[in-house]
Amino acid sequence: MTVMKMGGIFSFREACARKSLFICLKKVHIHRCYSGSGVFANTKNKSYGLKSLYVILILMALNQTGMHAQNNALILNNAVIVNITGGAVLNIDQPHADGIIVNGTGTGYIQSEGETNRVAWHINNGTGNYVIPFGVCGAKINMNYNVTAAGSNDGSLVASTYTTTINNTPFPSAYAPAVTNMDSTGFVGTNNHSLYTADRFWVLRDIGRPWTTKPTSNVTFTYRDAEFAPGNTITENDLLAQYWNNTQWNPGWFSGSSLLGVNNAAANQVNSVNAGTNGNLYTWILVAATHPLPVELTTFRASCSADQKPVVEWITATETNNAYFTLQRSTDGFFWTSVAEISGAGNSNAPLYYSYTNDAAPEGVVYYQLSQTDFDGTVADAGVITVNCASENIVGAYGLNVYSDNEHQIHVTFTSELSESMIFNLYDMSGRLVAREGETSSEGLNHFVLSMPIVADNIYLLNMTGSMFKESKKVFLK
Repeated sequence: MTVMKMGGIFSFREACARKSLFICLKKVHIHRCYSGSGVFANTKNKSYGLKSLYVILILMALNQTGMHAQNNALILNNAVIVNITGGAVLNIDQPHADGIIVNGTGTGYIQSEGETNRVAWHINNGTGNYVIPFGVCGAKINMNYNVTAAGSNDGSLVASTYTTTINNTPFPSAYAPAVTNMDSTGFVGTNNHSLYTADRFWVLRDIGRPWTTKPTSNVTFTYRDAEFAPGNTITENDLLAQYWNNTQWNPGWFSGSSLLGVNNAAANQVNSVNAGTNGNLYTWILVAATHPLPVELTTFRASCSADQKPVVEWITATETNNAYFTLQRSTDGFFWTSVAEISGAGNSNAPLYYSYTNDAAPEGVVYYQLSQTDFDGTVADAGVITVNCASENIVGAYGLNVYSDNEHQIHVTFTSELSESMIFNLYDMSGRLVAREGETSSEGLNHFVLSMPIVADNIYLLNMTGSMFKESKKVFLK
């Protein structure tokens, strides 16, 4: 077992075959205990701390009580607390699942309570149920990383967890991808769901010692009552897991896909959490599965009819309590007029197709904005698309459609007859190249979210070039 901290590495290994080391970092620390009311209460606990400024190493006999290392395993006796602070890393150099053992009263734990206060368990190609006995304020909140199929020979689980304020701040940002919002997935930027989220993050990575092949695993997260208590709008039996995947929380609230894990409210846990990808090495939250976004929108596009009238189409994968859609039109992207209200399906688990032909649309570039309203009056926006049905701008060979969401991400949809390399060039209205990106299309309908840099609110021209054709479309980013 090694203990790594800022400025040095302190190694604690078995000194000889007949004795193990008793490691005692005796300090009385102030632990920050979240009371669940939006403030932190201070309580004193005797702990064995990994502090950035004060580290005292005392090697003592095995028969004393506390924390010791044996065969590179960390053994916590009775109520010992290992308090990681100052961005330190507690390294467990033991690939077996009993690399951390809690003995005696079983009330000892490791306190992280900061994104950068980490436990790095060098699991390598081991299998089994790896339990990190996290805890805070006298409460144990174990995290289980159950490896059912081994990863490659060299790799480490790096884990931290911390409680937050009621609005789930501060967001994890030290290790990419940084969390940027608590919005419901699908209509990004419109619905802050922090009050439906338990006040704790779990950050799982393999930084520093990444697996070439990630292990197959499932995870158990444990939480405290104070982390979903009054102030939040949560029924404990509804808590399930979501993970952050670069720009959004997955699976999306009411996305048609079930949230992850099995609720075990009796044990303050969500068990058997498995994203099915990346060894579950994501940033995780627990959310109320009964308060999701009512609609998952899979397609939102505009084209031109044979008589050059704008046709706006959208497809929903699922709908829950969806009352109606509102379609608005603009000629400049700033001033909007409502043109139609289309009834929703209420509840549906099957894809539904919607279409509206705007016979009275003005000539030239027209912008359309779609919003969705559920039965309790909650409104969510789906972004903006443009269309120009002048004769020289009728949809080309690919049927290119471009729109942006409220996070300035550019969505591109088109149909290709084959798999081919596509180049996307974004120009401002002065003709200056702003960004360029390449993608590979598949045969049939394609949808890409371009990873271009965020640009200012304005009108841009997106040019798409394939192996046989090229096509351009104006887009208003707002």
